[in-house]
Amino acid sequence: MPALKHLNSLDYIVIIIFLLMVAGVGIFVAKFNKGTKDYFKAGGKLPWLISSLSLFVSGFSAFMFVSASGFTYRTGLSAVFFFTASFFAYWLGFFIFGKLWRRSRIDSPMEILTRRYSQSTTYFYSIITVIPNILLMGTLIYTLCIFVSSALGFGAKEFDFGLFSLSGFEATLIGIGIILLVYTVLGGLWAVAVTDTLQFIILFLMTMIVFPLAFVHLGHGNFFTGFRNLWQQAPAGFMKLSSAQLPILFLVSFWIMNVFGYNVNWHIGQRYYSIADERDTKKMAALCAVLGLVGPVLWIMPVLVAKVLFPDLGSLWPELTEPTEASFVTLCLFILPNGFLGVLVSAILAASMSSADSTFNWLAAVITKDVYVPLVRKLNDGKEPSDRTQLLVGKGTVLIVGVLAILISLVFQKHGSSFDIYMNIYSMTTPVLFMPVMVGLVYRKTPWWSGMAAASAGIVTVIAMNIIVVMISGLSIHSVGDIFQNVSFSIFGLPYGKFELNIFFGIFSSGLVLFLSSRWPNKNQEDIDRLAALDADLRAPAYDKNGQIDKKSIQPYKIVAILSGILGGMLLILSFVSGSFRDISINFITGAGALLFGLFFWRMAKKYA
Repeated sequence: MPALKHLNSLDYIVIIIFLLMVAGVGIFVAKFNKGTKDYFKAGGKLPWLISSLSLFVSGFSAFMFVSASGFTYRTGLSAVFFFTASFFAYWLGFFIFGKLWRRSRIDSPMEILTRRYSQSTTYFYSIITVIPNILLMGTLIYTLCIFVSSALGFGAKEFDFGLFSLSGFEATLIGIGIILLVYTVLGGLWAVAVTDTLQFIILFLMTMIVFPLAFVHLGHGNFFTGFRNLWQQAPAGFMKLSSAQLPILFLVSFWIMNVFGYNVNWHIGQRYYSIADERDTKKMAALCAVLGLVGPVLWIMPVLVAKVLFPDLGSLWPELTEPTEASFVTLCLFILPNGFLGVLVSAILAASMSSADSTFNWLAAVITKDVYVPLVRKLNDGKEPSDRTQLLVGKGTVLIVGVLAILISLVFQKHGSSFDIYMNIYSMTTPVLFMPVMVGLVYRKTPWWSGMAAASAGIVTVIAMNIIVVMISGLSIHSVGDIFQNVSFSIFGLPYGKFELNIFFGIFSSGLVLFLSSRWPNKNQEDIDRLAALDADLRAPAYDKNGQIDKKSIQPYKIVAILSGILGGMLLILSFVSGSFRDISINFITGAGALLFGLFFWRMAKKYA
């Protein structure tokens, strides 16, 4: 097997500078947050390009470069259908959901539930979504730190701080968690959007280097020969667009879940309603659709090359439970020079931090705006807490949620977690919870209680079907965890699994209850008036009649330009101490690319100014 590189001082310099830049953004943009509207929706003045790139990268994490690469390594070219599903989902946002989110004129994601159904529905959703998402963030940080601590080479080391000691993994986890909290707590959505854009730049630069280098190496110096060699040397059936490991029903169910996930997920809605003009939602959705098609293809193809170059990953990573999940990282450690390996680690960090910071922010918005404020209003004779108090509560909520996620990730380190169980739980809850949101935005004839009834029916049906399927398969159920056992079966010759079952039955049952409930329309005048007000808003275009570019909207472009320039200058400097001419060239080209990005965003700022 080819020898792999290890990170050195050049890489550590890149990683440290990246983390300092991210933390610095939170500190700098904190001055933008004069109230909760600034903190949770960037004052409704988020530039569409910044919002688009933030929207795109917030859907990625370390899973894309770990679990997704392992899936591709095992499945082959057919994985392209799996990971480009967002392309079709974003077009629904282009034509329908982007403008509806903007027209809803809300300040927190779940406020749409209060306006469409009732305050009780928002409380109900808060209870059943906040805790699972904190657990999800704990899993995300845990997975990220497994990769980072291993890449840095001190995962098994011990650090003695006198009163206590930490393993290298724990120190990595806490350090990354603190950086995440600093810029998310201080900067709010402004910081999230700006750092997401920087993270997109890093991911883009990494992709533009890894993709061609993989094929150049496989082709012994010739890019097109590399493509030919991949087709000739790959295992039989590996380069076919159909695969037994990717059944059609599994693919269809995943596409359906993407339609919900990329149109009515809470952080998706937050990006759409945080811009000034609804016409910009079409630009956002169109750009994300293109990136959702091109990006995954450019990430998938190098993994196919890794299948040829590294046919036995188990011998390289014997300590990993699933060595195939190290396929993308292995390829990078083989073809990338030191210095740029620091960019690789920063890119993985960036992808995961982007997903985590978005979740922290919208969770805080929900707890503050949709739970805390209504409760205070009810207990205080209709008087709301001041906006300053709400802002402090929001920042405190981000801090608490972040600390809980870090603590949970420490627990995962001791007890472990199952990706299959996670996928089962995700598929059990996501479609049934988002069905009332998606349908409720376009069909507004159901009563105030229909959202809770539909979601409850979906969850109960899916859990019941999981129990039945496990029992039919001859497996015993001794605890709650046994319900999530993975089983497979076939109906009319088509293979089914738990994932497909959860999606189809969940959507059918929740959708059925939702539409049947329209037979009992609202009778309370308050409910009728509230729904009529929402209906009027959703029919009225939300244009920015002023047409003026707010100064706050220009600042993000300048910040991204400066950060990209710093990254580019650093790589240019490192290129002179990289070693071989090849390594110098890669770092130099990447540095020049970062400088070009910086120039582009600076010109955007000047244009709007």
